Amino acid sequence: MAEAEVTKCEEKRCSGSIEERLQINGKIHEVTLTEESLSWKLFQNNPSQRIVNHHLKLSEVITAEFGTKGHVIDKQEESNEKGPEGPEGYQRIQKTNSLKEESTSFTVFAVKRSRRRKWRVQKIKFHCPDVQSCKQWVASIKQTIAKQETQRPKRLIVFINPVGGKGQAKEIYYNKVAQLFELAGIQTEITVTETSGYAKDYVIGWQVEKVDGIVCVGGDGTFAEVVNGLLIRTQKSEAIDVNDVHATLIPPNLRVGVIPAGSTDVIAYNTTGVNDPVTSALQIILGYSLGLDVCSVHNNNELVRYTVSFLGYGFFGDMLKDSENYRWIGPHRYEVAGAKKYLRNQSYCGEVSFLPSTDEDHNPWDKATCRVGCGVCLRRQDSQLSLQGQQVQNSYGSPSTQMQSITDPSTGWKTVRGEFICVNAALVAGMCGKTPHGVSPTAHLGNGCVDLVLVKKCSRINYLRHMLRLASGANHLDFNFVEVHRVKAFKFRPLRPEDLQKKHEHEASYHKGQENVTFDPVQGQKGSSLKPVVRVNRQTSMTSISSWNIDGEIGDAPDVDVRVHCQLVKVFARGRESAAENEDRIKGCCSFGTTQEDIEVGSEA
Repeated sequence: MAEAEVTKCEEKRCSGSIEERLQINGKIHEVTLTEESLSWKLFQNNPSQRIVNHHLKLSEVITAEFGTKGHVIDKQEESNEKGPEGPEGYQRIQKTNSLKEESTSFTVFAVKRSRRRKWRVQKIKFHCPDVQSCKQWVASIKQTIAKQETQRPKRLIVFINPVGGKGQAKEIYYNKVAQLFELAGIQTEITVTETSGYAKDYVIGWQVEKVDGIVCVGGDGTFAEVVNGLLIRTQKSEAIDVNDVHATLIPPNLRVGVIPAGSTDVIAYNTTGVNDPVTSALQIILGYSLGLDVCSVHNNNELVRYTVSFLGYGFFGDMLKDSENYRWIGPHRYEVAGAKKYLRNQSYCGEVSFLPSTDEDHNPWDKATCRVGCGVCLRRQDSQLSLQGQQVQNSYGSPSTQMQSITDPSTGWKTVRGEFICVNAALVAGMCGKTPHGVSPTAHLGNGCVDLVLVKKCSRINYLRHMLRLASGANHLDFNFVEVHRVKAFKFRPLRPEDLQKKHEHEASYHKGQENVTFDPVQGQKGSSLKPVVRVNRQTSMTSISSWNIDGEIGDAPDVDVRVHCQLVKVFARGRESAAENEDRIKGCCSFGTTQEDIEVGSEA
């Protein structure tokens, strides 16, 4: 832009806002900064001509930089000049502009959305009449951003799992994320995990320093490790016994973020709506926060681990354990192990007792799913955490009365006994590349419940139909051999076939002579006034016991006592945006001039 084209404009400040005429791509615009937004419109001498207003929410502005210093170049081929090598040999790209341009311009970096719900960075360059004006605009924008509701992180600890997924975590971080953190002025401490459990042990034993959060670059296992370490550390610092199943846990004061670089990346997908490192990084930078439910898993009054997404006994537990024999195959080992497990068609005798949710504003058959601004989750914010925990604790009763409470209807506990192909518990919907809608599509991130999905013994062809629907996104729960319960807590213990038979005979004797009361051991429901039905598969091995799949880790102890802790952990994420909201945001981006003709855009499509 020629210096002669720069028009000195009036500047006025009223009620905290700033207004001035600046140039964008050689055209004069009236630019306004308020406490909530940055907007501009083309200056017109003809009042009858239609004027388009362009608008940026400051909550989605990353930063503003004086001149072009610190600009991020998204594509390496834009410059042949390379700076010094970054960590692990990755190149950091630098670009130098003329002193004159630096002295009279500033650039605003903000978020824009694609039609695939991915977030990218757009750059809008404003040309000012003089250096002082530039400095005032940059300082004002940064000060106003700091006043936004979200608490943006300034210092983060980053764990990189170099062997998770396809082994690309380092490349993903240094090529896609590191430059964004640097742009936002975030200081990072990088730690590369060396072994399984490394991140958990590191978090438990680290020397506390002033940090605003922890970021995991890896899969769901890396995220679960960090969450387990953070929770154990927090409870120990508060003198809370993690082995006490009745304990009300204290939430950590640090948020956790995840940059997806794993095999399935369920947590990233279910908290941001996409499996995309740049989207996750931008939501971390902007300080978005969500409360995430956590389950404590105990065996014989000893903590097994905390889980954040999924527990599976039977099919998924066996598949995970068997897949360890095929690690040399890579991520496809799960398909091989799953095919073998399917052909066996193994079922397991067991007893599931659970405390159903009495919440009236949500159930597993809702059509509405958990989205940005979910009312169900918002009504259960941190202020209700202690109340939620106390309610579940009181429902448990003392240890000596736990088994009695299963058959005592006054406590609200229910039980299902029978043969199960799998017993699944979903804390989140479980959407990923393999299951488009997830194991339980209407599960919420922070409703204080877990969705218990019981798949009872059935034929191979019926289970195949169930799995095909799960993989295709169709309704895989609409079968008479599948039960779904939204619960606050549940317990599972394996049974031998003869033990199951004795329990059914005892129940048949107990209900003898009573009207309108029956118990179907397979359906696990009360029905009409028929005699109790007893069905036991004699072909099931008397000693057959499966394992648990706990967030991708093997749990060998079959007896578990599981309890939900409402919104125990805060994660850096905004939530899944609906298709309509994403489309509105895209239209908004287009309307405020993100096309190549109006502004300079430095982003990946």
